[in-house]
Amino acid sequence: MNRSLIIRWILAGMLVLSPLSAMAGEGWEKATEDEDLQIVVYTRNVEGSSFKASRGVTTISASLGAIISLISDVNSFPEWMHNVKRSLLVEQISSSERITYTAQKLPWPVTDRDTVVYSKFSQDPDTKQIVIRLHARPDAYPEQDGHVRVPQMDGMWQLTPKEGNQVEVIYEIHPDPGGRIPTRVANSSIVDTPLNTLRGMHRMIEDPKYRDARMDTILEP
Repeated sequence: MNRSLIIRWILAGMLVLSPLSAMAGEGWEKATEDEDLQIVVYTRNVEGSSFKASRGVTTISASLGAIISLISDVNSFPEWMHNVKRSLLVEQISSSERITYTAQKLPWPVTDRDTVVYSKFSQDPDTKQIVIRLHARPDAYPEQDGHVRVPQMDGMWQLTPKEGNQVEVIYEIHPDPGGRIPTRVANSSIVDTPLNTLRGMHRMIEDPKYRDARMDTILEP
């Protein structure tokens, strides 16, 4: 592994901080769980926002490279991410940075949303933990007819290797959906997004395309 690349990853994780980095402490309340897949979803209030943040936690039987290969496959998002109907890569800025576009289907009569997200990857060379920070970049892709652009969103993927080829996966997200949206729809989405996305990850990681993937840029434990 190129030492300078490792240093860039570490710096990336230090520089791209979101408000969620301060939410790892107190305040999370259990909202729901999937006992079969051992997924637990928590929510918490965020100061200055009328929308809650959510955190989904689960353990996946896979290598880090397998999980990153799935997250990196932008075209696969509609197959496993909650309510995503379309996705594309807007720009690959560097080996650790990119901008993606996703369109989300919402129940009638709510207008569908779309999100433009800047993401930055970092990996700790000692613990091998991977963090992908997510932040909305609403102006980085043209607005699309029939969609309300999500103006603000912060989130992260955190992958922590455990014994026995297990990885603890944490998916946190705090969006402002923009426009007018019923409270019941907003509250439901806050819980359903991490729950169903992690369900999709459990299912998709069984595909040999991802399960057997190995990535030279990923440090495995």
